[in-house]
This record gives sequence, C-alpha cells and structure tokens, in this order.
Amino acid sequence: MNATLVFIPCHMGSAAVFKDQIAHFEKYYPVHVADTMSHNSINGMAEAVLDAVSGTVIPIGLSMGGYVAMEMLYLAGKRLTGLVIMDSNPYAESETRRMKRLAEHDLINHGRYVGMTRAGVRRMISETHMQDAALVERIINMAREPGQLIYEAQMHAIINRRDYAATLSACPCPALIMYGSEDKVTPAGWHHDMQNMIPQARLIELPDTGHLITMEQPQQVSKHLDDFLTELKYQV
Repeated sequence: MNATLVFIPCHMGSAAVFKDQIAHFEKYYPVHVADTMSHNSINGMAEAVLDAVSGTVIPIGLSMGGYVAMEMLYLAGKRLTGLVIMDSNPYAESETRRMKRLAEHDLINHGRYVGMTRAGVRRMISETHMQDAALVERIINMAREPGQLIYEAQMHAIINRRDYAATLSACPCPALIMYGSEDKVTPAGWHHDMQNMIPQARLIELPDTGHLITMEQPQQVSKHLDDFLTELKYQV
C-alpha cells in the first residue's frame, strides 16, 4: 500500500497536533500535512490537499480536520483507500452552535482575542491531562501562533461546512473513528452515528481522554492507527 497519509489538524492546530504520529508513520508511509491556514472554507482546504498529493490517500482528520477528511471523501471518494476521523461531527453546524460562534466572533472584533486560555484548554482535554503542565503549555503555544485572521477564517469554514451524513453512507473504503470518552466538544453520540452511517467502520473510545486525543494519548492513537493501516495493507 503506497497511499499517502494526510494528517489534517484541528481548528488553530498545526502539525504539532500530530507530532508523535508523524514521527512514527513517516518511517513507513508517505506523509503529508494538510494546509488548513490558507483557506476560509472546508472545501478549499480539501481541494488544496487533493491538488498537492497525487495518487491514493488516507485522510486522518482531528476535529475540524475531520470535516476536511469528509470533504475529501465527498470530492474524490475513489482516491481514498481508508478514512480516519477523530473527535469530529458528521453534521452541518447547528443554529445553536452557529450563534455561539458568532458571539465569540463579536468579542474578537471588540479586541477580546487572546488565543487559547487555560480555560479553553480545560474544555479541550480531560481533567487528568490538565495536570500535565507541559502539555497544557504546548496547546496554548500552538493555538496562539496562527493569530486572529486565521482564527476567523477557520471559524468561517467550520460554520459553513456541509452535512456529511449522505457522504459517509456512501463511503467506499474502511474507516476508523476515534474519540475521547471525556470529549466536551464532540459528544460520543456523533461518533456512534458515524459508525452507523459508514458501511465499513470501526469505532474506538479512548478512556479518560478529551478532544485532543492525538496529544493526550499519542501512543494509544498511534497503536490504533497502526492496527488499522496494517489491516488495510491486506485489503488493497
């Protein structure tokens, strides 16, 4: 199997989100990190990946990255030999979430943008991992670096994404869905929904873990990815 692994970061995330996974898998597979900071739509991010990488791909998306992975499936399903979605949401933005994000945008326009605070990190990771001071600092620094303009562009992309239920139901390849049991951002039910939508899907819950599973449980995420990719080798 010579498919390229496409790692797709979360909102305000960079390659640092997948630091441990990239270090492990680049020894065995072609690896590409999606550019999620040069576009203000999920469609634009997905098209950029498909233009940048030739041949078959396996999108590996976290949170917003999951939307991009699903958009890649929508645009070019025949190019996917596998699909990995982590801590994400198969549905279009709800009106409640849309209004909340727009309220956050208003605060930003009134000079309230400060990047990721400790309170924001607490919403993203489990209470257990909040005790890891080095991890908390890594997350804050990563989210601070892109700045307000990219924050706003990605928020626009998230708010205006399409609904992927029909796309997932027609998924032609095996999929791996992972989420943290303590995820406060994308509830467990959405992941079970995705498992039910996708014809060939495996669902894994990581205990005592929040929304940023690749950083909170890097070894466990890599192990499950390894198992999934090894099985794919014998199916393509």
